[in-house]
Amino acid sequence: MKDNFIDKEIANVFLYMNEKNFDDFTLQEEEVSGIVRAKFIDFAQLWFGERDEIEINGFEINNDGKKLIINTNLNRDKFVPHEISFYREVIQKIQEQIK
Repeated sequence: MKDNFIDKEIANVFLYMNEKNFDDFTLQEEEVSGIVRAKFIDFAQLWFGERDEIEINGFEINNDGKKLIINTNLNRDKFVPHEISFYREVIQKIQEQIK
């Protein structure tokens, strides 16, 4: 979070469990430039301080409309700058649903 910055954005989170492949998704390119996935346990460990980075894979659409494959590692700095408590609460709510 940036100094002297008050975030009043409301973040809605939806859980949608499915077996779809990336090719099954059509992106609204004005709103979404790509889609990636990570193992849930890795994501949880990232936000609970048990690891520094996680592996993600997926794709993004570049300015020419071409699909670029993403296979990389990233840390918390690459996520929307919500408080850590926000991510931890989302993780806990997901865990309650997938048990």
